[in-house]
Parts: sequence; C-alpha cells; structure tokens
Amino acid sequence: MDSDFLQAFSEVVRNEVSQNNEVHVEGIGCFVSEHQKQYQKKFDDGRVVMMPPKNTISFIPKKDSEV
Repeated sequence: MDSDFLQAFSEVVRNEVSQNNEVHVEGIGCFVSEHQKQYQKKFDDGRVVMMPPKNTISFIPKKDSEV
C-alpha cells in the first residue's frame, strides 16, 4: 500500500475514534475507543507508581460468521 494512504487512513481513524465514533472497515473489522482505568504498577526495585487513566484505540476483527 501507498504510505500516503496509510498515513491518511490512520489520521482519519485516530480523529474519529478520539471523538468516540467507531470506524468500520468493510470485511475487516472496526476500530473503537476503550477507556483504561488507573492502576498501580510495581517495579522490580519496589517502587509503586500510580498510572493515570487513558483512552486507547482497539481493533475488533470481523468474525468469519459475520456477513
């Protein structure tokens, strides 16, 4: 694929998902926004850090049974 197309596609997906819209790609699946809660991360040296909540983009592939 052309790198310009991929860059434009990723920009459109990022913009739409950041506005809490799902992006459906026919025959492939959809991109959605998921909220991750804050959590504690414990490092090997014993430090404990509170990780902030964040929104991430997830891809849900189309199942073979879906038409």
